[in-house]
This record gives sequence, structure tokens and C-alpha cells, in this order.
Amino acid sequence: MISLAKVLSGKPILLTGNIYFHQPTLQEIEDMGENVYWSALNLWTLRRKDLIAQENEQSRGMDDYTLWLGYILTNQALRVALMQSCNIFLKTKVEFFDISGTIYIGEKESGIILDNTFYLLMKEICMRITPDVSASEEKGQYRETDHMSERERQLIEKIKAAEKKLESAKTGTLKPEDFLGDRILGLVAVGNYTFEQVYNMTMLQFNMLLQKYIDVQSFELRTMLSPYMSSEDDQNENKFWLG
Repeated sequence: MISLAKVLSGKPILLTGNIYFHQPTLQEIEDMGENVYWSALNLWTLRRKDLIAQENEQSRGMDDYTLWLGYILTNQALRVALMQSCNIFLKTKVEFFDISGTIYIGEKESGIILDNTFYLLMKEICMRITPDVSASEEKGQYRETDHMSERERQLIEKIKAAEKKLESAKTGTLKPEDFLGDRILGLVAVGNYTFEQVYNMTMLQFNMLLQKYIDVQSFELRTMLSPYMSSEDDQNENKFWLG
């Protein structure tokens, strides 16, 4: 298993032989384009339903790797995406052998056939550094229950309204290509980092730090409001942000 600490370090991760997994910095991601980065990363985490609309007798007999490999070999756009992904994250080239139906990663004898073991390792790493959007959204929700006092309901409605207004004001005038820059500006503003330090972070380091600042602010806000809120609802327990 790949630990969070290992991927957070930002250092190259040894996969096999002379092949290492490299995480680009925000500066490198900005240079290549954020869409290119996420496409190259998400290529390894494609789900069965992303590849095939409806399972049939033939597909049901294939494991995830065999299905994924088949689509890579038969789709030119996915071939190009794989070459781009290996160039970004593995710093190496890819060769396709259509007769044998195999893909070779790396240079000559120092490379490796892209087998199930290699695929699963890459998938695990890429899933580690892909943000869990649903979990982040769940953390930020204020749940309403029948146990809430009227005062608590009013406070939460005010918080929701303020958050909605703030989000609208923040993104309303931004173009999609400016979203990353806006998040970078936010971390510099609240985290006491320089722009140079932030641009030298990996995307994972950057997103994890942003999430921790959100956790801290949420904890402090709920702590401040706790005297006015009902303690009967366990779902609204204010959990400490460290851990």
C-alpha cells in the first residue's frame, strides 16, 4: 500500500527497476495546462462504466486491467493520452506492440511490460493524489435535524447564505482558466507562503493544505457558535481538525 506520507513528500516514488513516479509542481502543471494534468492522472483511474456503457457477456469475463488495456490498445486518443501520462509522471516513453497486445514502459532492458501489477500500482498512486470531492463536500455541510433549536436553525441558515454569497462573489467574475490561480492566491493569503513556495508544491500538497485551512476555519467557527447551538445532535459534533 502507498502511504499518504509517501505521496505527500513530493519525492519520486520507486515503482520498479529504474522507473519512478514523479509528481509535477504547480508551476509545471500551469505550464502544461491543468486539464492536461488531470487527464493524464485520471487515465489510470478510469472505471469500467467510463469505458463501457453496458456490460455484455464478453466484458463480464474481463477484469479491470484487461478491459482497460483493451481500450488503450484500440483507441488512438487513449494511446496518445498514455504516452503523455508516462512522459509527465514516469519521465519515460511508451511502446505499443499490437501483435502481442502488450505495452512496454521505459527504455530497453530497464523498462517493464505494463502488466496487471504495474497497472494496479499506478492506479493506487493516482487515486491517492486525486482529491475526494464527495468527502470534502460532506465535511463542509451543516446538517439540519429535528433536534435543532430554532436559534441553531437561524444561525445555520445565516452561515449558508453567507457562504453562498461569498462563493458567488469569488467565482462570478473568474474564467475557468483562472480558478487555479485564485486558489493559489488564497493559500498565499492565509498560509503565510510565498508565491514561489506555492508554485513549487505538488497538486496534492497544495490541495491538502487548502483543505486543512478549511477544516481549521470550520472548527473555529463551530467552536465560536457552540454556546448558541443545541448539543442534542451528535451529527453536529465539532471534531478537532488535527486528525
